[in-house]
Amino acid sequence: MDQGKQSGEAKRATDDADPRGPSRPVGLALRLVERVAEWQPVGASDLARRLALPKATVHRLLLALETFGWLERDGGSRPLWSVSMRPIAVGGRAIEWKSGLRIAALSVMDALRHETGESIHLGLVDGENIVLIERIDGVNSVNIFLPVGTSWDLSWSSSGKSVLAHMPEAELENFLKTPRYRRKSETDIIPVAELRDELALIRERGFAISVGVPPAASSSIGAAIFDKRGKPFAGLSITGASDRLREEQLLALAPRLVAAARRISIGMSMD
Repeated sequence: MDQGKQSGEAKRATDDADPRGPSRPVGLALRLVERVAEWQPVGASDLARRLALPKATVHRLLLALETFGWLERDGGSRPLWSVSMRPIAVGGRAIEWKSGLRIAALSVMDALRHETGESIHLGLVDGENIVLIERIDGVNSVNIFLPVGTSWDLSWSSSGKSVLAHMPEAELENFLKTPRYRRKSETDIIPVAELRDELALIRERGFAISVGVPPAASSSIGAAIFDKRGKPFAGLSITGASDRLREEQLLALAPRLVAAARRISIGMSMD
């Protein structure tokens, strides 16, 4: 395991053991669900080691979470644990109650998929991250499959950057106070001036692009979705294999994406 990954897990373990809150039974159980979702399928011993917690504590919480339907296991004496469908059901209801975003977006996403042949992703802002809440797969290939529930720092994706670019200045300044690492790096920090320049270009264009390195990565183009107050709170993106979608192809898709994001924003502004 590389040093950056070890330091990240050590920090998470410290958070999990914080006596001020997360280590209480409810807080620790919720944290355990998050970690199982991140590492699944995973064994109890591995969870205890990575979280620096007693194995007996982890085992007791796993059994309780299984009883209440949040986790499930596969295997005999040394089972591997994974998250059940319950978090998806609960999360889906929360999304609909809070924003109605999926209802406003699904038909637009489906039309965009038919127009472009590419996969369409819908992300919802969650603090300083953007969470994938809906995906409609296109007929063309995508090199990286992102499951619903995937969460990224806002600075790591085209849809997240499109939201950042239109954030109120005070919120953006607060976001930039925390060092932002480049995607898949825990050592290479994005210079603030570099990120500001990129966000200014995104704001001017109305969309953000992310060009992957073929053959293993995907490329995407993202645009912000606004609520009735004109505040960006979600992002829409078109994603495809990077060996097919280079900058020229992404720019050609921009008018359709921006128009689709605008239609969803109009839908969100209606009572």
